[in-house]
Amino acid sequence: MVTRPPADDPRLALIVLGIATGIGQALLLREAMAAMGGSELAWGTVMSLWLLGMAIGSRIGVRAGGGALGRALAPVTLLLTGIGVLLFRAAPALTGVASGETVTSWQAAWLWAAAVVPPALAGGLAFPILAGRLGSGGAGRGYGLEAAGALLGGVALSLVLAPLGTAAALCLTGAAAVLLGPWPRLRSVSIVLAAALVAAAAVSGDLLATAGWRWAGNPGELADWSETRQQRLEVSAGSPAALYADGRLAATFPDPFTTVPAAHLLMLLHPSPERVLAVGCLADGAISTMARHPVAEILVVENDPQLPPRLREWYGPPLAEVLADPQVRVLATDPVRALDRPGSWDLIVLRDGSPITVRHNRTRTVEFFERCRARLAADGALVVRLEVPDTYLGGSAGRLLQVMTSSLREVFPTVLAVPGENILLVAGGPAMDATVDPAELERRWRERGINDELFAPEMLELLVDPRRAADLARVVGAATAPVNTMEHPRAVLLAAGLQEARGRPSLLGVSRALEGRPATPLGIALVAAMVAVLAMSVGRRRQLATATAAVIGACSMGWWLLLIAAWQSTLGSVYAEIGALNAAFMAGLAVGSLAAARRPQPSARLPLVLLAGCLLSALLAAGAAFRLPALTIPILLAAGGTLTGAAFAGVAELAGRGDTRRGAGVAFAADEAGAAVAALAVGILALPWAGMTATAIGLALLGAAALPGACRYRASQGFGARD
Repeated sequence: MVTRPPADDPRLALIVLGIATGIGQALLLREAMAAMGGSELAWGTVMSLWLLGMAIGSRIGVRAGGGALGRALAPVTLLLTGIGVLLFRAAPALTGVASGETVTSWQAAWLWAAAVVPPALAGGLAFPILAGRLGSGGAGRGYGLEAAGALLGGVALSLVLAPLGTAAALCLTGAAAVLLGPWPRLRSVSIVLAAALVAAAAVSGDLLATAGWRWAGNPGELADWSETRQQRLEVSAGSPAALYADGRLAATFPDPFTTVPAAHLLMLLHPSPERVLAVGCLADGAISTMARHPVAEILVVENDPQLPPRLREWYGPPLAEVLADPQVRVLATDPVRALDRPGSWDLIVLRDGSPITVRHNRTRTVEFFERCRARLAADGALVVRLEVPDTYLGGSAGRLLQVMTSSLREVFPTVLAVPGENILLVAGGPAMDATVDPAELERRWRERGINDELFAPEMLELLVDPRRAADLARVVGAATAPVNTMEHPRAVLLAAGLQEARGRPSLLGVSRALEGRPATPLGIALVAAMVAVLAMSVGRRRQLATATAAVIGACSMGWWLLLIAAWQSTLGSVYAEIGALNAAFMAGLAVGSLAAARRPQPSARLPLVLLAGCLLSALLAAGAAFRLPALTIPILLAAGGTLTGAAFAGVAELAGRGDTRRGAGVAFAADEAGAAVAALAVGILALPWAGMTATAIGLALLGAAALPGACRYRASQGFGARD
């Protein structure tokens, strides 16, 4: 007969710990992205801090703490995660950032550490305590059980909890953790506390949103908020309404003095735009002005499916009236998929923001521009808004303009530039009749017979200043820079750095200074790391275990970051999907570690696992993640997790020499430390600077450096190595 394990069973406690750490990590990543204006630089910084905290906690757990503490640390991890969420929401007030200004990595480094390290440390501390109670082979089994918990948490977060918001997700997860333990003798107290957390879930979202709005210093009162599958939206009360996306001011509505002239100019850039595809023209109401021009169809594309219905609700009749126009259609889908629709377009407008993230970068790559050209009419024009003013084109701003210009020229023979607070790049084929001549733009305006009391054709001379246009044309004409692609997202680091540069000094300064230069320093760093691994591999057995675990951790984190970046480059947002994608990795990790723990002497199989890891890196370098990504990326994530889990059981055996708790703690600490270094090196430097292919090759070489030591240990039949 199968019996239910008792509430204090270490297996159950490890599963609960995995749920707590998996959901806690994902929620903190989401909050960090929102706090940094949606920037995925949070992946590198927050993941590195989280893994560092896990490593420190695991190393402490080799000696400190008993079973009761280990069981109690899952709810403690969630409690500390809640404090971390509050710190992220309060970041603007705590760092002195003005409303709508980006919280930079440098000025908030202490805050990121305070928010992320404590819950990670608690989770890391619990692992060796609980795994040590599983007996022989407990390290591998414990690793698998925790991964299984993280798998459950990831699926629950993506499918159920994420739409409820961060606060509700945290409260409901806390209720589950309390009900499952850790004090079986206090069952009635646990039930009462869980019920209180469930009740708190119903009101905590509004309380957190209101507090965050106040801490951010946003003007007026918060009218409503929504956490969609892609971003956090907040809107102010009154008129005009201010719309914030991930803490950044996205639009004000209505805003006739800014939006109306800009929207008219967009439509006048083409002599007769009958069919228009517009991306990012809904939130500020630009579509209302664009629809006044004589068109047959305007297809409004919004990447976030929940944004159009929210805007209809928040903006009311002024927006609803224009969306009721039969010539205007709203398509809530990925812009890439929108271009797959049949037919051609006279004008394609991209106003969907700067490529500060890999997801936003998708519509600024050579690959996307090629899709645009395939859907443009012979005389069609592509208009790309660049959040760079023509009044200053030095540093990151000028470099970003050059990269975007070179990328457009890779596809289109003609590229024009329109000056302004946000430069417009206009690209097309030989038959394109775009112009920046105010006289011709005025002629088109009068020919169309539009009557708009908020716009006079005399304004065109100011919108397209001929002298500024001539200066900008010279800069654009002389632009020479590498192109921006899905595999090598050069624009991300520049755009993210430019966003942070508008605030205070940033940790990105070094990265931006290196952009566009040869990747020789990265190669030198890789060689140094390989030499260090080789040196430790010929030393004592514990040094071999530490080096191998660190390499495995670094490679697994590198695979994870590469695959998450590939997902965003090809399929879009991971704001909600991060839980499910992480679950795929954790599923593989659970299978690999549990399977390895069942076999005798798992350390003897380390050479085979490391070799398989090199092959996985080679597959990533060959671009496997970009082929049928919806299928291949989860499979590759699961494969990476399987190899990581299989290797962990072996290195834990090497490190412990019969002491399960020590092996679990030392191996886990080294694994997380290696992953922490890789999170920074890959997420902030290697990916944007060297590209995905070079980064994957580097991971293969690093894994190969650990092979000689593992082979030497296997040749010694396990216990002949020097201690």
